[in-house]
Amino acid sequence: MYWDGDGKEIDAQANAALSAFLRTHGISVGADFPALFHAARADGWKLAEETNIEHTIAEALGTALAQLGHRSLDGLLPRAVEQFVTVGEKYQHVYPESVEALARLKERGLRVGLISNADDDELVQRAVVRLGFAPYLDPVTSSAGLRWRKPNPDIFHYVANLWQLAPREIAMVGDAPRYDVLGAHNAGMRGILIDRNENHWWQKIPEESANDPAMQPDATVRDLLEILDIIERL
Repeated sequence: MYWDGDGKEIDAQANAALSAFLRTHGISVGADFPALFHAARADGWKLAEETNIEHTIAEALGTALAQLGHRSLDGLLPRAVEQFVTVGEKYQHVYPESVEALARLKERGLRVGLISNADDDELVQRAVVRLGFAPYLDPVTSSAGLRWRKPNPDIFHYVANLWQLAPREIAMVGDAPRYDVLGAHNAGMRGILIDRNENHWWQKIPEESANDPAMQPDATVRDLLEILDIIERL
């Protein structure tokens, strides 16, 4: 799947929905709250990159509200996070070949699961159902749910253990060398890179790692249907 829309505008809408929800439930926040919340999330993103352990939206929101003196939220935190993240869900879209590729992989008797770096697990679980992926994916895991974040090998080994397969029998398919390919190799798996020429920051190999063989994929594809032939060769 991919996102479209203007990121700043989506974020503004999401913050407005969150602030309105909080005020409706008696939690006073001012015009500076979105900046405070963003700063808490940015701290979490930095720590996640440094430690390969996820820091969730819920944790950032709790931190931001605590700084305003709101420490007892009476179970509102999950609902508040949902108000924030669901605003952007209408901007999620399916690549044209995605469902067909998943169906054909399943027809071949291959197991297909999902490992996602995400700071909210429910966002991932809803997307899988809404976009039509759920019948083909087992398990559906996220770094927010398990706390390990790609390229931490533990999240890859979690799936291998569920499937009772050796890591060498599994291939990770993803668009981020620094997370998907490196993580697969760290875990003893193959790494297949999807390169759609989108050039997002996470799809680029960091300069300092340009010559790291662990970030070089075992195969590169332009879309998911190409995986069907690649898997046979691997």
